[in-house]
Amino acid sequence: MSKIRFRQKKVLIAGGIGGLIVLLICVLVGLLYVNHLTVKMNGQRQAVEIELEQTQQVLEEEMVEVEVVTRDIQSGESIRTNDLETRKIPKSVIADEAVLSKEFIIGKIAKVDLPQKSPVTASVIYEDEVTTRDIRNQEFGLIELPIKLKQNDYVDVRIKLPSGQDYIVLSKKRVEDLQNGTVWYQMSEKEILNMSSAIVDAYINDASIYALTYVEPGIQEKAYTTYPANKSVLDLIDSDPNIVQKATTELERRNRVKLEEALNAMTPQQRQDYKSNRNTQQTAEEQAAAEQTTYQQQSNDLMNETSTTQPQNTETIFNDQNSVGETP
Repeated sequence: MSKIRFRQKKVLIAGGIGGLIVLLICVLVGLLYVNHLTVKMNGQRQAVEIELEQTQQVLEEEMVEVEVVTRDIQSGESIRTNDLETRKIPKSVIADEAVLSKEFIIGKIAKVDLPQKSPVTASVIYEDEVTTRDIRNQEFGLIELPIKLKQNDYVDVRIKLPSGQDYIVLSKKRVEDLQNGTVWYQMSEKEILNMSSAIVDAYINDASIYALTYVEPGIQEKAYTTYPANKSVLDLIDSDPNIVQKATTELERRNRVKLEEALNAMTPQQRQDYKSNRNTQQTAEEQAAAEQTTYQQQSNDLMNETSTTQPQNTETIFNDQNSVGETP
């Protein structure tokens, strides 16, 4: 009987020791978990304090007014009054050159593409050439134009002779308008005479007049005009003023013949593919325009909601963050 009691006593002692060990392990794990929560809470507290400090610095920092664009502006496009709006931005996040007056910016030309809400700085705009008294609008239907040419692109108009000689007749001219192969430029009297000479030269020598676009017109410098006006051609123009019109008509006829030959060379399948691609492109452009309109409307609504919402008290934010950190 005493042996049985002794064994039971040993079992109880062993069980007590085991329970004590388990209890110690639980206490140790609990302490580690509490320490983990404490470190995590302290980290969150420090992050909130840093954020609040930065927010306070922004609120107390000097704000400056800058002009930003209200829409996407392409390179070479003129900036108008309704393209600008004034925004207040912390002075430390912008360069000094960004602080330009609206009066200074209006009428300038964008050197590069400017996405909506981009600040307008001196490095991204330049002043267009002064309009002199002899500037006139000129239209041409005889120039061989790039397929992807569009309005406001900048081009050099060149003449290529059968001998292989190639000259620049007009340098860095902006496409004022473009319709069905006819292009409009603003030209001075000298440029008009040079172009007239080049047209007659092309007519007499069976040369071609074509245009090449600039890659970055806001950055690339204007090319030098290399075409030498032919004195005999100028004399011919003086003696027969109608020769320019005759040459223009002939060059337009040649371009039309080239176009018809290219169209006749197309197979029915190629024409169908061209029409399908054009319809697909038009649909994609319409969808993109609709999405852009929706996005701008949503952005405006969000800005209106933000402007009408009162700023939250910093102490409330701090308490909310603490309550999150203390949640087990």
